Amino acid sequence: MIQNPSSSLSALFRNVGTALAVAGVVVAGEYFFRHYVMFWMPTMGTLRVNDMLSLALVYSLLTVSTGLLTHINWQQETRRLGQALHDFMTSWNYTPWILGLMLSLVALPFVDRLLWANLVLPMHVSSYRNSTIWFTSVAPVLSGLAAVGVNGVLVPIAEEYLWRGIIQVRLLQALPSAWAIGTTAVLFSLKHVVVDASWGRFLTLVAFGCICGIIAQRNTWRNSAVLHLFVNTVTTVVGLIRSVA
Repeated sequence: MIQNPSSSLSALFRNVGTALAVAGVVVAGEYFFRHYVMFWMPTMGTLRVNDMLSLALVYSLLTVSTGLLTHINWQQETRRLGQALHDFMTSWNYTPWILGLMLSLVALPFVDRLLWANLVLPMHVSSYRNSTIWFTSVAPVLSGLAAVGVNGVLVPIAEEYLWRGIIQVRLLQALPSAWAIGTTAVLFSLKHVVVDASWGRFLTLVAFGCICGIIAQRNTWRNSAVLHLFVNTVTTVVGLIRSVA
């Protein structure tokens, strides 16, 4: 059967357009919640907790709404995610990727600082500040729990589902594998550039995104989510330890 060139081109534009639209919604959503909504809520001990809560809110909304559109069975996906976590903890399959990540985390931040240290982006934040402050007596505990629970667990799962489970999958249907994985990784890194108003981790996150993309392409987004979860949890816990040392 000979494929219609116009139909093939239409499918290409449709898949790329869908991927870029989802990426745009993710970037805009995270920016809005982390720079506006977090200041509208009562301060839960510290603004750091509010930042984590805003992340939890936006990624919960994004994953639930996208899951409804794609008819995903989250009960089934949760079981499969648990299996991927079990495989991560009981096999050596992830060892080369962890070593690759360690090398990139050592070398690339230096390159990022060398190339982008003087590049500053504008950051727009809400002018309104909710003056109510709750839970001041347990602020350090809340901050630590929120960081580990949200940045360490929730965000990696949600990001991998959105970036590697939807955006990359769409691009793989339109582009060669290397281009699809690389494009997804660049868009993923640019999201952090826009939200953080900083190029300071651009190449580091491109490398991280490529590794997650290769794992997801060879297996599923759940496998890349487990690696992402491991990296985020470890770096979050180390950051908390260093902050109190």
